[in-house]
Amino acid sequence: MKRVRQIVACVTVAVILCLIIGTLICAVTGSKYFFGMLFLMIVVPVVLWVFMWFTRLVNGDSEVISRKDMEALEKSKKGTEPEEPTP
Repeated sequence: MKRVRQIVACVTVAVILCLIIGTLICAVTGSKYFFGMLFLMIVVPVVLWVFMWFTRLVNGDSEVISRKDMEALEKSKKGTEPEEPTP
């Protein structure tokens, strides 16, 4: 899993760098795509951050809710007695 995260991080950095270079080229040349590139430069990192946050939340690797609390929540949904959640 660590290797996958490293690859995704490298791809993310490459995409953001390409957007920065593309935006600079569009700005210098006066291209009609400048505002589109500027919009993408803002939106793409935000969408990637939300995706990573949601993935971490679903996998239980988050500070928002611990794995033990997640298991207790799943047990309570099934109708069994949950364990004492961590503070």
